[in-house]
Amino acid sequence: MKKCFLIAAATAVLLSGCASRSDTSDNSKSPKGNSSITLKAEDSSKLHECTEIACQRLVSIYPGVQYDISYNNDDTSTIEFDVSAENWNEDTLDIVVKHGEMTFRKGDGSETDSNGKNVPTGEVVLDNTDIDTVSATMMRTENDMEYAVVITTNNAGKEKLAEATGELAGTSTPLAIWFDNELISAPTVSAQILDGNAIISGNLTAESSMELAAAIDSGALPCGLEITKHTIGDDNK
Repeated sequence: MKKCFLIAAATAVLLSGCASRSDTSDNSKSPKGNSSITLKAEDSSKLHECTEIACQRLVSIYPGVQYDISYNNDDTSTIEFDVSAENWNEDTLDIVVKHGEMTFRKGDGSETDSNGKNVPTGEVVLDNTDIDTVSATMMRTENDMEYAVVITTNNAGKEKLAEATGELAGTSTPLAIWFDNELISAPTVSAQILDGNAIISGNLTAESSMELAAAIDSGALPCGLEITKHTIGDDNK
């Protein structure tokens, strides 16, 4: 993992993409049916909420996407999307069904739980509820440009971030950033952040920064969601 620093978002210089909360596409039009995706919610009572989040992530990753939604009357836990999008990449579809829980934690410690999964142990500083806006961007480093995700916190998050970065600034303890219990980066804090803006940087690409921003921006899914069927149409072969 690349060593990086948690810095103020003012260093971002070029917006390469944004996780948008508004859908500017005309989804009343019938899509070409380029891809058919069937999703199943672990809890059928939360299917509609999961669907809203899945739609938001689709729009964020594929601006201009068109889609139709079909509910299954015989199985109230499943939903089908017929999707038409330029540059459709099935490898990025998993971001639609990720749980999407993001946490900032003091330290990068972790342990193995009873299921054999790695889970973070550091004190939580921020989570999804503290985030106001998220965008994928590029930032200038000393010798190069790199992709990053800019986070702006709400008022509650701003206070938490200021307190935590004030405590950790100049120390060797990182303010680790976890996404679905995966360590994204463990930056040390160079100075207290008072404006509520911060950057996640590390080994991100244009694609992964967009996907991470989309998942964080949409919030965590209320229950498990899985892809049970995915069919790509002729236009994508």
